[in-house]
Amino acid sequence: MKHSIYIAFLIVVAAISTSIPSFALGNLFFKQLTANPLEARVGTMYQFGDNKLRLDIGNSIDLQTIQLSDSLPLSFGADFFTLTRLRSEGKLKFPVETADFYFGINGAIKRNIGENIEGSARLRLAHISSHLIDGYATDGVFVREKPFVYSREFAEGIVAAEFSRSLRLYAGFTFLWATQPRSANRFIPEIGFDGSHKLSKSLSVNFGYDFKILGVNDVYKGIHAAQAGVFLETSDNKGYLVTLYGYRGRSVHGMFFNQDDAYFGVGFQVIF
Repeated sequence: MKHSIYIAFLIVVAAISTSIPSFALGNLFFKQLTANPLEARVGTMYQFGDNKLRLDIGNSIDLQTIQLSDSLPLSFGADFFTLTRLRSEGKLKFPVETADFYFGINGAIKRNIGENIEGSARLRLAHISSHLIDGYATDGVFVREKPFVYSREFAEGIVAAEFSRSLRLYAGFTFLWATQPRSANRFIPEIGFDGSHKLSKSLSVNFGYDFKILGVNDVYKGIHAAQAGVFLETSDNKGYLVTLYGYRGRSVHGMFFNQDDAYFGVGFQVIF
């Protein structure tokens, strides 16, 4: 039943985003953090070395923007997406091992704070849950882990400064006000940067690095996530992104939240 509700949410969001151009992913009021794994994307990535795939399906949309003053706009939006891990078995067979479901609301502000410097901030209130899928089982028995309840309700705040619309520095933290299992520590600090460099009118290089500190039972470890790729713009910030990924730290998937993960990967995203 829960899976049906999540899928219905995604179908509604997809329908809205394709019928109303101003909601396009490539034109968000607060641009997504390039390397942060917990952002809505449409794309896939192959992880070298372990024959795994990650499939990201979802969208972030701006629903309304109001003017608090002449120089201070405020936007409200919503986020709905999944992070799915698949196993490659050849012959185009990819059993699904685990899926994480994210949905929430967000608000953001931005204003000029200096010559060629734009300041911005985003607050997200969200829920995320994680589930093992039948592709992680053999003859009805899960390979290593048994399913358990993984659920988080949290607030994430990010402040950023963007320089000449080509480089953005940001910092913030996440506070978990409800979490299962309870072994997860409640504060997750985060810093990073992202940016882009134009190669031609329709071609640019996009890059980003994201660092978090995540605690489990008061044992803290760093999470490093990096992404760099080439974006081909077709129209109005829409197009195709071919990109390289790097990840090291605790797994982004909730069913493996207390396990370490490390990989390099290559994939593509559809920006719309």
